[in-house]
Amino acid sequence: MKMQKLRKIIFDFPKFPKTKFTKPDSVCNVGFPGNFNISFMEAKWIEKFNGQYLNYDHDLIISNIQPCIRHQDWETILNDSKNRHRYLSVFEMADIGGSMSLVDNEKMDEVVSFSIKGLYDFLVDKVGLSRENLRIEYCAGGVIKDLTKNKYPLNKKISSDKYIRYWKEFGIKANQFIPDKTRDTLLALHIYGIPTPWGYRNEILYKHNNELIDIGTFECLCYRPIFNDKKEIIDIKPWEHCFVVSAIGIERVLMVANRYKSIMDCDHIKPILNQILSYSKYKDLASATIFTEAIRTIHRIVTDCGGYKKLSKKRKQKIRAYFRSLLISSKKLKLIINKIVLADILKINAQSQDYYPELLNSIKKTAEEILLANERFKKDKSIKIRDIAQQ
Repeated sequence: MKMQKLRKIIFDFPKFPKTKFTKPDSVCNVGFPGNFNISFMEAKWIEKFNGQYLNYDHDLIISNIQPCIRHQDWETILNDSKNRHRYLSVFEMADIGGSMSLVDNEKMDEVVSFSIKGLYDFLVDKVGLSRENLRIEYCAGGVIKDLTKNKYPLNKKISSDKYIRYWKEFGIKANQFIPDKTRDTLLALHIYGIPTPWGYRNEILYKHNNELIDIGTFECLCYRPIFNDKKEIIDIKPWEHCFVVSAIGIERVLMVANRYKSIMDCDHIKPILNQILSYSKYKDLASATIFTEAIRTIHRIVTDCGGYKKLSKKRKQKIRAYFRSLLISSKKLKLIINKIVLADILKINAQSQDYYPELLNSIKKTAEEILLANERFKKDKSIKIRDIAQQ
Protein backbone atom coordinates (compact mmCIF):
# COMPACT_ATOMS: atom_id res chain seq x y z
CA MET A 1 0.00 0.00 0.00
CA LYS A 2 1.26 3.48 -0.88
CA MET A 3 0.77 6.76 0.95
CA GLN A 4 -1.66 8.16 -1.62
CA LYS A 5 -3.91 5.09 -1.36
CA LEU A 6 -3.94 5.17 2.45
CA ARG A 7 -4.79 8.88 2.47
CA LYS A 8 -7.69 8.21 0.09
CA ILE A 9 -9.00 5.45 2.36
CA ILE A 10 -8.87 7.91 5.26
CA PHE A 11 -10.72 10.66 3.39
CA ASP A 12 -13.35 8.25 2.06
CA PHE A 13 -13.95 6.49 5.38
CA PRO A 14 -17.42 7.16 6.95
CA LYS A 15 -17.42 10.17 9.25
CA PHE A 16 -19.58 11.14 12.21
CA PRO A 17 -22.68 13.16 11.13
CA LYS A 18 -21.94 16.84 10.41
CA THR A 19 -18.18 16.31 10.21
CA LYS A 20 -16.40 19.08 8.29
CA PHE A 21 -13.02 18.63 6.62
CA THR A 22 -10.44 21.22 7.63
CA LYS A 23 -6.98 22.15 6.43
CA PRO A 24 -3.99 21.13 8.55
CA ASP A 25 -2.59 23.74 10.91
CA SER A 26 0.91 25.18 10.65
CA VAL A 27 3.50 23.25 12.63
CA CYS A 28 4.16 26.63 14.30
CA ASN A 29 0.62 27.02 15.62
CA VAL A 30 -0.49 28.72 18.86
CA GLY A 31 -1.40 25.42 20.52
CA PHE A 32 2.24 24.63 21.29
CA PRO A 33 4.17 27.84 22.04
CA GLY A 34 7.91 27.19 22.01
CA ASN A 35 7.40 23.83 20.31
CA PHE A 36 6.34 22.65 16.90
CA ASN A 37 2.97 20.95 16.50
CA ILE A 38 2.86 17.60 18.32
CA SER A 39 -0.83 16.70 17.97
CA PHE A 40 -3.81 17.56 15.80
CA MET A 41 -6.59 19.41 17.66
CA GLU A 42 -5.10 21.98 20.05
CA ALA A 43 -4.85 24.82 17.53
CA LYS A 44 -8.47 24.28 16.48
CA TRP A 45 -9.63 24.31 20.11
CA ILE A 46 -7.76 27.57 20.76
CA GLU A 47 -9.25 29.14 17.64
CA LYS A 48 -12.84 27.95 18.04
CA PHE A 49 -13.27 28.12 21.84
CA ASN A 50 -11.80 31.53 22.66
CA GLY A 51 -8.34 30.42 23.68
CA GLN A 52 -9.36 27.70 26.14
CA TYR A 53 -10.19 24.00 26.26
CA LEU A 54 -12.76 23.46 29.01
CA ASN A 55 -15.91 25.37 28.06
CA TYR A 56 -17.76 24.62 24.83
CA ASP A 57 -20.55 26.84 23.54
CA HIS A 58 -20.96 24.91 20.27
CA ASP A 59 -20.06 21.55 18.76
CA LEU A 60 -16.87 21.21 16.76
CA ILE A 61 -16.87 18.09 14.57
CA ILE A 62 -13.99 18.06 12.11
CA SER A 63 -11.60 15.80 10.23
CA ASN A 64 -8.10 16.43 8.95
CA ILE A 65 -4.61 15.05 8.42
CA GLN A 66 -2.07 16.95 10.49
CA PRO A 67 1.74 17.10 10.16
CA CYS A 68 3.44 16.70 13.55
CA ILE A 69 6.98 17.22 14.83
CA ARG A 70 7.97 15.72 18.18
CA HIS A 71 11.41 16.68 19.38
CA GLN A 72 11.60 13.68 21.71
CA ASP A 73 11.24 11.42 18.65
CA TRP A 74 14.18 13.24 17.09
CA GLU A 75 16.31 12.31 20.09
CA THR A 76 15.41 8.65 19.47
CA ILE A 77 16.41 8.92 15.81
CA LEU A 78 19.76 10.42 16.78
CA ASN A 79 20.71 8.29 19.74
CA ASP A 80 18.74 5.02 19.83
CA SER A 81 19.86 2.70 17.05
CA LYS A 82 17.62 -0.13 18.29
CA ASN A 83 14.42 1.91 17.97
CA ARG A 84 15.32 4.38 15.22
CA HIS A 85 13.59 2.22 12.60
CA ARG A 86 10.08 3.16 13.82
CA TYR A 87 10.43 6.90 14.36
CA LEU A 88 10.19 9.92 12.09
CA SER A 89 11.06 13.53 12.87
CA VAL A 90 8.03 14.79 10.93
CA PHE A 91 5.01 12.53 10.55
CA GLU A 92 1.26 12.67 9.98
CA MET A 93 -1.67 11.96 12.27
CA ALA A 94 -5.22 11.48 11.02
CA ASP A 95 -8.53 11.07 12.80
CA ILE A 96 -10.64 8.10 11.73
CA GLY A 97 -14.31 8.99 11.48
CA GLY A 98 -14.02 12.52 12.82
CA SER A 99 -12.86 14.41 15.88
CA MET A 100 -15.88 15.21 18.07
CA SER A 101 -15.96 18.08 20.57
CA LEU A 102 -19.54 18.14 21.83
CA VAL A 103 -21.40 20.53 24.12
CA ASP A 104 -23.68 17.76 25.39
CA ASN A 105 -22.15 14.66 26.98
CA GLU A 106 -25.42 12.72 26.95
CA LYS A 107 -24.43 11.09 23.66
CA MET A 108 -21.10 9.96 25.08
CA ASP A 109 -21.69 6.20 24.72
CA GLU A 110 -23.03 6.60 21.19
CA VAL A 111 -20.03 8.68 20.11
CA VAL A 112 -17.52 6.39 21.83
CA SER A 113 -19.06 3.31 20.20
CA PHE A 114 -18.97 4.97 16.78
CA SER A 115 -15.36 6.05 17.21
CA ILE A 116 -14.01 2.71 18.43
CA LYS A 117 -15.94 0.71 15.82
CA GLY A 118 -14.67 3.04 13.11
CA LEU A 119 -11.06 2.59 14.17
CA TYR A 120 -11.41 -1.19 14.30
CA ASP A 121 -13.15 -1.36 10.90
CA PHE A 122 -10.54 0.92 9.38
CA LEU A 123 -7.54 -1.05 10.61
CA VAL A 124 -8.90 -4.56 10.05
CA ASP A 125 -11.41 -4.29 7.19
CA LYS A 126 -10.00 -1.40 5.14
CA VAL A 127 -6.26 -1.64 5.72
CA GLY A 128 -6.22 -5.41 6.20
CA LEU A 129 -4.37 -5.70 9.51
CA SER A 130 -4.76 -8.87 11.57
CA ARG A 131 -7.19 -8.71 14.48
CA GLU A 132 -5.02 -11.22 16.34
CA ASN A 133 -2.02 -8.89 16.19
CA LEU A 134 -3.84 -5.97 17.80
CA ARG A 135 -3.10 -5.05 21.41
CA ILE A 136 -5.23 -2.54 23.33
CA GLU A 137 -3.58 -0.75 26.24
CA TYR A 138 -6.05 0.82 28.68
CA CYS A 139 -6.23 2.56 32.05
CA ALA A 140 -6.72 0.02 34.84
CA GLY A 141 -7.79 2.71 37.32
CA GLY A 142 -6.30 3.65 40.66
CA VAL A 143 -5.41 6.64 42.83
CA ILE A 144 -4.62 9.72 40.76
CA LYS A 145 -1.38 10.55 42.59
CA ASP A 146 -0.10 7.04 41.82
CA LEU A 147 -1.26 7.02 38.20
CA THR A 148 0.42 10.39 37.58
CA LYS A 149 3.56 9.60 39.61
CA ASN A 150 2.59 12.40 42.00
CA LYS A 151 2.45 15.08 39.28
CA TYR A 152 -1.09 15.62 40.56
CA PRO A 153 -1.01 14.62 44.28
CA LEU A 154 -4.72 13.76 44.55
CA ASN A 155 -5.86 10.88 46.74
CA LYS A 156 -9.02 10.51 44.67
CA LYS A 157 -9.53 7.14 43.01
CA ILE A 158 -10.44 6.98 39.34
CA SER A 159 -12.24 3.97 37.88
CA SER A 160 -10.94 1.61 35.24
CA ASP A 161 -11.69 2.59 31.65
CA LYS A 162 -15.27 1.40 31.15
CA TYR A 163 -15.19 2.05 27.41
CA ILE A 164 -12.87 -0.89 26.86
CA ARG A 165 -16.03 -3.00 26.60
CA TYR A 166 -16.63 -1.70 23.07
CA TRP A 167 -13.38 -3.28 21.86
CA LYS A 168 -14.51 -6.65 23.18
CA GLU A 169 -17.46 -6.66 20.76
CA PHE A 170 -15.07 -7.46 17.88
CA GLY A 171 -13.77 -10.75 19.24
CA ILE A 172 -10.55 -9.35 20.65
CA LYS A 173 -9.35 -11.84 23.25
CA ALA A 174 -8.62 -11.09 26.90
CA ASN A 175 -4.88 -11.59 26.46
CA GLN A 176 -4.83 -8.83 23.83
CA PHE A 177 -5.73 -6.18 26.42
CA ILE A 178 -2.90 -4.57 28.37
CA PRO A 179 -3.84 -2.90 31.69
CA ASP A 180 -1.82 0.23 32.45
CA LYS A 181 -1.42 2.55 35.41
CA THR A 182 0.35 5.57 33.93
CA ARG A 183 -0.43 8.82 32.14
CA ASP A 184 -0.10 6.92 28.86
CA THR A 185 -3.71 5.83 29.37
CA LEU A 186 -4.99 8.35 31.92
CA LEU A 187 -4.91 11.67 30.08
CA ALA A 188 -4.22 13.98 33.02
CA LEU A 189 -3.68 17.15 31.03
CA HIS A 190 -2.76 20.78 31.60
CA ILE A 191 -1.52 21.90 28.19
CA TYR A 192 0.99 24.75 28.51
CA GLY A 193 -0.74 25.96 31.67
CA ILE A 194 -4.20 26.10 30.10
CA PRO A 195 -6.90 24.17 32.05
CA THR A 196 -7.65 21.06 30.01
CA PRO A 197 -10.19 18.22 30.32
CA TRP A 198 -9.00 14.82 31.52
CA GLY A 199 -9.98 11.37 30.33
CA TYR A 200 -9.00 7.97 29.02
CA ARG A 201 -6.75 6.85 26.21
CA ASN A 202 -6.41 3.46 24.54
CA GLU A 203 -3.03 3.00 22.94
CA ILE A 204 -3.46 0.77 19.87
CA LEU A 205 -0.43 -1.46 19.43
CA TYR A 206 0.31 -3.94 16.67
CA LYS A 207 2.55 -7.01 16.77
CA HIS A 208 5.02 -6.49 13.94
CA ASN A 209 8.35 -8.25 13.44
CA ASN A 210 8.31 -9.50 17.03
CA GLU A 211 7.76 -6.06 18.57
CA LEU A 212 4.74 -3.96 19.46
CA ILE A 213 4.35 -0.85 17.31
CA ASP A 214 2.15 2.03 18.47
CA ILE A 215 -0.09 2.70 15.45
CA GLY A 216 -3.09 4.56 16.82
CA THR A 217 -5.09 5.89 19.72
CA PHE A 218 -8.60 6.25 21.02
CA GLU A 219 -9.26 9.17 23.39
CA CYS A 220 -12.28 10.14 25.44
CA LEU A 221 -12.04 13.28 27.59
CA CYS A 222 -14.81 13.20 30.19
CA TYR A 223 -13.53 14.83 33.40
CA ARG A 224 -13.23 18.49 34.43
CA PRO A 225 -10.28 19.41 36.70
CA ILE A 226 -11.10 21.62 39.71
CA PHE A 227 -8.65 24.33 40.76
CA ASN A 228 -7.96 26.23 43.99
CA ASP A 229 -7.00 29.90 44.30
CA LYS A 230 -3.37 29.01 43.58
CA LYS A 231 -4.42 27.46 40.27
CA GLU A 232 -3.54 23.99 41.55
CA ILE A 233 -5.69 20.99 40.57
CA ILE A 234 -7.39 19.75 43.73
CA ASP A 235 -10.11 17.49 42.31
CA ILE A 236 -11.82 16.24 39.16
CA LYS A 237 -15.50 15.80 38.37
CA PRO A 238 -17.53 14.59 35.37
CA TRP A 239 -17.27 17.08 32.51
CA GLU A 240 -20.52 18.43 31.13
CA HIS A 241 -19.03 18.39 27.61
CA CYS A 242 -17.03 15.64 25.88
CA PHE A 243 -14.26 15.12 23.39
CA VAL A 244 -13.91 11.80 21.54
CA VAL A 245 -11.52 10.81 18.77
CA SER A 246 -9.84 7.81 17.18
CA ALA A 247 -6.62 8.52 15.32
CA ILE A 248 -3.66 6.85 13.64
CA GLY A 249 -0.05 7.59 12.86
CA ILE A 250 -0.23 7.28 9.08
CA GLU A 251 3.36 6.23 8.46
CA ARG A 252 3.21 3.69 11.32
CA VAL A 253 0.14 2.09 9.70
CA LEU A 254 1.93 2.05 6.35
CA MET A 255 4.88 0.37 7.99
CA VAL A 256 2.94 -2.51 9.53
CA ALA A 257 0.52 -2.90 6.61
CA ASN A 258 3.44 -3.31 4.19
CA ARG A 259 5.52 -5.34 6.65
CA TYR A 260 8.41 -2.93 6.33
CA LYS A 261 11.47 -3.43 8.52
CA SER A 262 11.86 0.34 8.77
CA ILE A 263 9.46 3.25 8.59
CA MET A 264 11.97 4.83 6.18
CA ASP A 265 10.71 2.33 3.57
CA CYS A 266 7.45 4.30 3.17
CA ASP A 267 7.11 5.31 -0.47
CA HIS A 268 7.15 9.07 0.20
CA ILE A 269 10.41 8.81 2.21
CA LYS A 270 12.58 6.09 0.65
CA PRO A 271 13.28 8.00 -2.63
CA ILE A 272 14.72 10.87 -0.56
CA LEU A 273 16.93 8.50 1.41
CA ASN A 274 18.11 6.80 -1.77
CA GLN A 275 18.97 10.11 -3.43
CA ILE A 276 20.96 11.21 -0.39
CA LEU A 277 22.92 7.96 -0.49
CA SER A 278 23.55 8.43 -4.22
CA TYR A 279 25.17 11.82 -3.49
CA SER A 280 27.24 10.37 -0.64
CA LYS A 281 30.74 8.96 -0.98
CA TYR A 282 30.34 7.02 2.28
CA LYS A 283 27.14 4.92 2.23
CA ASP A 284 26.23 4.98 5.91
CA LEU A 285 22.52 4.21 6.39
CA ALA A 286 22.26 5.66 9.90
CA SER A 287 23.75 9.00 8.80
CA ALA A 288 21.59 9.03 5.68
CA THR A 289 18.51 8.44 7.84
CA ILE A 290 19.43 11.37 10.09
CA PHE A 291 20.08 13.60 7.06
CA THR A 292 16.76 12.56 5.52
CA GLU A 293 14.73 13.31 8.62
CA ALA A 294 16.56 16.56 9.30
CA ILE A 295 15.96 17.95 5.81
CA ARG A 296 12.32 16.77 5.74
CA THR A 297 11.67 18.53 9.05
CA ILE A 298 13.45 21.73 8.08
CA HIS A 299 11.50 21.79 4.81
CA ARG A 300 8.20 21.51 6.69
CA ILE A 301 9.11 24.20 9.25
CA VAL A 302 10.38 26.69 6.68
CA THR A 303 7.31 26.08 4.51
CA ASP A 304 4.88 26.68 7.37
CA CYS A 305 6.75 29.34 9.32
CA GLY A 306 8.62 31.37 6.72
CA GLY A 307 12.19 30.82 7.89
CA TYR A 308 14.54 30.89 10.86
CA LYS A 309 14.23 34.63 11.58
CA LYS A 310 10.46 34.36 11.94
CA LEU A 311 10.63 31.72 14.67
CA SER A 312 10.41 32.36 18.40
CA LYS A 313 13.55 31.99 20.52
CA LYS A 314 12.60 28.51 21.73
CA ARG A 315 11.64 27.32 18.26
CA LYS A 316 14.96 28.62 16.93
CA GLN A 317 16.72 26.48 19.50
CA LYS A 318 14.84 23.43 18.30
CA ILE A 319 15.37 23.94 14.59
CA ARG A 320 19.09 24.48 15.21
CA ALA A 321 19.24 20.86 16.37
CA TYR A 322 18.03 19.76 12.92
CA PHE A 323 20.48 22.07 11.16
CA ARG A 324 23.36 20.74 13.28
CA SER A 325 22.43 17.13 12.68
CA LEU A 326 22.19 17.73 8.96
CA LEU A 327 25.71 19.18 9.04
CA ILE A 328 27.30 16.35 11.00
CA SER A 329 25.55 13.64 8.98
CA SER A 330 26.65 15.26 5.72
CA LYS A 331 30.25 15.16 6.93
CA LYS A 332 29.96 11.50 7.88
CA LEU A 333 28.44 10.74 4.49
CA LYS A 334 31.06 12.88 2.70
CA LEU A 335 28.14 14.59 0.99
CA ILE A 336 28.90 18.05 -0.38
CA ILE A 337 26.05 20.44 0.40
CA ASN A 338 25.31 23.09 -2.23
CA LYS A 339 22.26 24.70 -3.84
CA ILE A 340 21.98 22.10 -6.59
CA VAL A 341 22.18 19.09 -4.27
CA LEU A 342 19.77 20.57 -1.75
CA ALA A 343 17.28 21.64 -4.41
CA ASP A 344 17.30 18.16 -5.91
CA ILE A 345 16.66 16.45 -2.57
CA LEU A 346 13.99 18.96 -1.57
CA LYS A 347 12.26 18.58 -4.95
CA ILE A 348 11.98 14.82 -4.39
CA ASN A 349 10.50 15.49 -0.94
CA ALA A 350 7.94 17.88 -2.42
CA GLN A 351 7.01 15.66 -5.35
CA SER A 352 6.56 12.63 -3.12
CA GLN A 353 4.01 14.66 -1.12
CA ASP A 354 2.21 16.41 -3.95
CA TYR A 355 -0.85 16.71 -1.70
CA TYR A 356 1.17 19.51 -0.04
CA PRO A 357 1.92 21.79 -3.04
CA GLU A 358 3.34 24.44 -0.71
CA LEU A 359 6.45 22.28 -0.25
CA LEU A 360 7.30 22.72 -3.94
CA ASN A 361 7.02 26.50 -3.57
CA SER A 362 9.48 26.67 -0.68
CA ILE A 363 12.38 24.64 -2.11
CA LYS A 364 14.59 27.65 -2.84
CA LYS A 365 13.90 29.26 0.54
CA THR A 366 14.61 26.02 2.43
CA ALA A 367 17.90 25.45 0.59
CA GLU A 368 18.96 29.02 1.39
CA GLU A 369 18.12 28.54 5.07
CA ILE A 370 20.22 25.37 5.25
CA LEU A 371 23.22 27.02 3.58
CA LEU A 372 22.95 30.04 5.89
CA ALA A 373 22.78 27.77 8.92
CA ASN A 374 25.86 25.89 7.78
CA GLU A 375 27.75 29.16 7.39
CA ARG A 376 26.74 30.21 10.91
CA PHE A 377 27.99 26.93 12.36
CA LYS A 378 31.30 27.14 10.48
CA LYS A 379 31.94 30.62 11.91
CA ASP A 380 30.97 29.66 15.45
CA LYS A 381 34.24 28.46 16.96
CA SER A 382 32.46 27.28 20.11
CA ILE A 383 30.65 24.54 18.14
CA LYS A 384 32.68 21.40 17.75
CA ILE A 385 31.76 18.44 15.58
CA ARG A 386 31.37 16.24 18.67
CA ASP A 387 28.97 18.83 20.14
CA ILE A 388 26.89 18.85 16.98
CA ALA A 389 26.66 15.07 17.10
CA GLN A 390 25.08 15.23 20.54
CA GLN A 391 22.26 17.56 19.45
